[in-house]
Amino acid sequence: MTRFAELIAAVILTAMLLGGCQVAESGSPYRNLDAEYVGMEACASCHADKAATYEQSQMGRSWEPATRANSAADFDNALPVYDPHLDLYYQALARGDSLFIIEYRLADGDTIHRRIERVDYIVGSGHHTNSHIMDVGGYLYQMPLTWYVQESRWDLAPGFKGPRNNMRFDRPIRTKCITCHNGMPEIVKGSYNKYDAVPHGINCERCHGPGSVHVDAMRSGRVVDVSEEIDYTIVNPAKLPVELQFSICQGCHVQGAAVPKKGMTFADFRPGMPLASVENVFWPRFADSLHQFVMASHGDRLTQSVCFRESPPEQPLTCITCHDPHVPIETFDKGRYDVACQSCHAPAEVAERHLEPVEDGCVSCHMPVSGAADIPHVTITDHFIRRPDSVITSVLADGSERARTRFVRMASLIDPDPSPKEIAQGYLTYFEEVTNHPGFLDSAAVYLRAAEERTSLEAVAAPLIRMHYLARDYQALLLTARNIAMPKDAWTAFRIGDAYLEMASGAAGLPYLERAHALAPATLQFSRRLASAYVVVGRLAEALAVLTAVLEANDRYADAYSDRGYVHLALEDFIQAEADLHVALALNPDLEAALANLASLYFNTNRHEEARPLVQRLIALNPTNLQYRRLLANLR
Repeated sequence: MTRFAELIAAVILTAMLLGGCQVAESGSPYRNLDAEYVGMEACASCHADKAATYEQSQMGRSWEPATRANSAADFDNALPVYDPHLDLYYQALARGDSLFIIEYRLADGDTIHRRIERVDYIVGSGHHTNSHIMDVGGYLYQMPLTWYVQESRWDLAPGFKGPRNNMRFDRPIRTKCITCHNGMPEIVKGSYNKYDAVPHGINCERCHGPGSVHVDAMRSGRVVDVSEEIDYTIVNPAKLPVELQFSICQGCHVQGAAVPKKGMTFADFRPGMPLASVENVFWPRFADSLHQFVMASHGDRLTQSVCFRESPPEQPLTCITCHDPHVPIETFDKGRYDVACQSCHAPAEVAERHLEPVEDGCVSCHMPVSGAADIPHVTITDHFIRRPDSVITSVLADGSERARTRFVRMASLIDPDPSPKEIAQGYLTYFEEVTNHPGFLDSAAVYLRAAEERTSLEAVAAPLIRMHYLARDYQALLLTARNIAMPKDAWTAFRIGDAYLEMASGAAGLPYLERAHALAPATLQFSRRLASAYVVVGRLAEALAVLTAVLEANDRYADAYSDRGYVHLALEDFIQAEADLHVALALNPDLEAALANLASLYFNTNRHEEARPLVQRLIALNPTNLQYRRLLANLR
């Protein structure tokens, strides 16, 4: 048994002795795992002192309504940010207490495209960044500009830089995103990024668990017996076994390719549960992983530290050894961290090793400040605690960046014993969210073959179809689909139906797209492709009805306007077709399908002068398309 395993075992044994026979059927003594969320106000009614300081803490200010007072950004002197890949400018703007992001394009000094969207929420406490969220009928999307506090500058949001990376106003805020940056939202069933209600900041219940059982107990006067030492109606992380305490922090502070366990969602985790029962997280190890880590990797980095692995069971090193989440970080005295270090390293021992006192304390050398691999313009404290003179770096072929970033393996950060299917899903998620390197799909294929040998094709069908879909290998995908039953999950059904559409077999794909839509009616991507299948089979009225419902739900969906414009063209309603295509291009001036259909409409109605700039734009976007060049020749 490792030292860390011994530490966990010792603390779990202690907790079992304290808990006695109160362990519930779930195996946990805590009675609030299935409780209801009550909101921070209910907690503050008894814990006013904690609530007052917590509201000013980084977690308490993690997600707020977009107002000037809640923003750390400079909206008065905001310089434009240029994306050379899309030839678009972005600029922040304030009008009174309302905040906006403007997108525009220039040609010969004139503005040829302008879109302005209101900011609805600010994400980030202002300690490192403020990012911005727009709410469209409950659908949440990240906006393309972020304020980087440490450098006092505006720039593209993290992950938006580079060719094909700028998602403009269309990056969905999924469950995993919001459940780390905020309190638990009310998620609309069958949606990808729609919410009925969104809290304002990470609240008490994200670390203490849902509070209805505890509130009921307190209001009815059922005060905890002092002899019990632990109130099992609510989770106090400080009294949890180390592993379960660490699970709470790891849920958000171990960043990577997150994979939910079978039958679970990321919203199913409750404090007091092992995180490994809900999800696993995968992240690559590189030839030089010492210097390469991401922003929210605190838990992963800490577990690599000897201080963490060898801390004594009676005084384990955990996140709350140094951090009090109830108060703002900036109020911490620098000596607070030194006290934690000196609980194991006596001052006399430290003095012998240092010729001069270190003004900034132990962390300045042993937890150096560094940049993050995933977020520009920020520096963070590296939680890999180590001696500066004992750092061991990998032996590299040369000192080049390519050698340093050579992929070694995919590490499992939560569950030490993942199944081959889980590992494959980790590779797929990393490919989809972080990189497009085909080697990750190749690795996923190896693990899926191993998983299929252990189980069956049906058992691995969902990730196998996902892998083929990401590789755009639609023939292999459909071969798999023909050998399994109709999928029970919406995404698998959607991918099969969409693959049939891509292979010009809309009729065959229609049952799968109808299945996906039935399972997840609030996922607009599914509805839009269902409408495309209806068009292929000639059911234009049904396609029009579906697309109209999509646009009633989200009137910023450029692709849906473009598709509806095409349906109106097919129905020979040219006036409405032109109106829809204009809206699509006002939202996205580079939407190829809308440009092509509007150019075709103009050409066929003898409006050649209006068609010409559209065709020229199409050729600039897709210079190898011979149809566009022939159309331009005809216009001449």
